[in-house]
Amino acid sequence: MTHVLEPELAVRLAGLTLRAKRTVDGLLAGMHRSPHRGASAIFKEHRAYRPGDDPRLIDWRAYARSDRYTIKHFEHETQLRGTLALDISPSMHWGSGEVSKIDYAATLLAALAYVLTRQGDAVSLITFDESIRDRLPARSGPAHLDYLMRLLAQPSPTTGVTALHASLDELIEHAGRMGLVVIASDLLDLTGDALEPVARIQAKGHQTVVLHVLDPAELELPYEHPMRFEGLEGEPHVEVDPHGIRRRYRDALDEFVASCQRRVVAAGARYLLARTDTPPEHILLQLLRAG
Repeated sequence: MTHVLEPELAVRLAGLTLRAKRTVDGLLAGMHRSPHRGASAIFKEHRAYRPGDDPRLIDWRAYARSDRYTIKHFEHETQLRGTLALDISPSMHWGSGEVSKIDYAATLLAALAYVLTRQGDAVSLITFDESIRDRLPARSGPAHLDYLMRLLAQPSPTTGVTALHASLDELIEHAGRMGLVVIASDLLDLTGDALEPVARIQAKGHQTVVLHVLDPAELELPYEHPMRFEGLEGEPHVEVDPHGIRRRYRDALDEFVASCQRRVVAAGARYLLARTDTPPEHILLQLLRAG
């Protein structure tokens, strides 16, 4: 059966696909080798040499000790399982320029999904606000990647607020066995235990990366005239003169970012600040590099 995309979804999907491919192409063009080693062979045991075995696998040190030909037996590592988590709360839908925070985060996760899928790795996706909204189990292959891209281009509608602790607790069960977990969020949850589950994700054996997605206007408050700011998640509006509060605002934002970084690193995970005015391939390269 042919599935016809609604026009709005078709446009969003085409835009996301193009941005993700450009990100991956830009990443690979600036590299001499892949930053992800993919599946490889690992040593399992010695066994006796048999006619037809590759002589290059003979362990000559073992031969010197025992005067018997033995070979090193290898097996391939299982595929990597990547779990991608996208914050779809209302605050993520804001942006001071052409690209909102959620579009930028979706581009990063889509590009990462391309990289993992082309290596044969399995990728899953969740979206969340105050709880998990969408769940896509770990699979590999072009058809799965296409479905994942559609979900990134048009996640479930959200009316909830950001609730990181509850959502990340649910993520632990979804992520399953050890693998790579990448969380893309603006982390605008000021409760003290918001990032506490990150330590438990790490304790499950996952390599965890938190992408802190922020708009440059959020970090710098560049406006020159008195403005009215509307809360996106139920907060009351405020009217301020940026000149009068800019220094205090920037100090507060710097401390917020530093606090998020401290908590993520203390949990044993990696933290990356992903400003939406940074070329996505720069963030992807940092993400794929060994921590």
